[in-house]
Amino acid sequence: MRLSFEDFESLCEELGFTTYPRAIGNPRQQFIYTPEEAYAGFNEWNGNHSCFISTQGYDNLGYDAHGKQLPSVIQYGLTFFDFDHDTKPENAYADAWNLSRYLEEHDICHWVQYSGSKGYHLFIVHKPTRFKFNHQDGSADSLRRIVNQTQTELKILLSSNTLDVQTTGDPKRLCRFPFTRHVNRHGEVSLRHCMPLTKEMLSSGHDNIVAQSHRPRMTGDYLIGQKKLTLKELIETLSISVKREDVELRPVNRTELEIDVDTSLGQFIASLEVRCPGVVNELKTLNPYHKARVHTAMFAKTLGIDIDTFDSLWVELANAQGYVDVHNTEYRRKQLESLFFNDAYHTNANCTTLKRDRCCIGEACPKYIHEFPKRKRIIRKWSKKA
Repeated sequence: MRLSFEDFESLCEELGFTTYPRAIGNPRQQFIYTPEEAYAGFNEWNGNHSCFISTQGYDNLGYDAHGKQLPSVIQYGLTFFDFDHDTKPENAYADAWNLSRYLEEHDICHWVQYSGSKGYHLFIVHKPTRFKFNHQDGSADSLRRIVNQTQTELKILLSSNTLDVQTTGDPKRLCRFPFTRHVNRHGEVSLRHCMPLTKEMLSSGHDNIVAQSHRPRMTGDYLIGQKKLTLKELIETLSISVKREDVELRPVNRTELEIDVDTSLGQFIASLEVRCPGVVNELKTLNPYHKARVHTAMFAKTLGIDIDTFDSLWVELANAQGYVDVHNTEYRRKQLESLFFNDAYHTNANCTTLKRDRCCIGEACPKYIHEFPKRKRIIRKWSKKA
């Protein structure tokens, strides 16, 4: 299905993709500054590649030490929930519908989308709010923590077992753009389209939605509920408990790494799992958290593995697991050089740091410490100078 530019603009306006610059991807990301750029990109990719768009707009784009463009401000306008089930997509449908009905009871504006494959997406539409998003002063982690606790509390409240926890707590998340063909991570094109659902379509059942996704039509009226609240107002309205936490334990990923244990890569991963099962747990996802990548590289450095050997091991792992950014060779190399060629980085992180960096699986780890060790308080007494 091909949208006209007028339909594309009206759809973005209705669904909340309104502020620019923002990112689009196939899945490789790039920042765009106008709706025309987004429309041109999707027209080029649709039918051959995935078509992703960022859930938020950005501001104050700058560059880090490696030349990567990053925002320092987020225009937060959508809270994204990704429901997915490999074998029973009807379970994902049920969870998305339950959350939709709960939000509708509170008249909170949202919309639901069929992914075109095995899942459903739900977006809470907010009044866009500017948030500082800096990795140096902690504002980025603070916003992640607030978003994660909001999503997690709703997951627990409604027993939403199909909510993908790897997508929670990520304000910069990308999502599939409506009315584009579904293409999986292996490049296989589906006959179905990613499709936003009206309230009537949502209540019609999973099988009927799948049937309509082969030939979708843009009908409008996708929003359910009237109240467009800020993120803070949403938390207050739903009485969500948001508190500062020094530790964020991660759920155990039950999948296995697709590698041969007798290879150099297999032996390296086995050694890393002895050191920290939480880091290996993050490596099992399709897009491992940044700090998990850093701790993996640091472990290799402490073993005496050189940068070229580690880079080849990482590429082997990335290809085996299907990491979405394995093609970012130049940027990955710059990041590795900042670790391997800097004498300030010479030891592995301790458990306190791993907990803080979302690389701890809690009691599933044999080394897990329930409480942070209390530091001994030293009181200095200065004698008078003779």
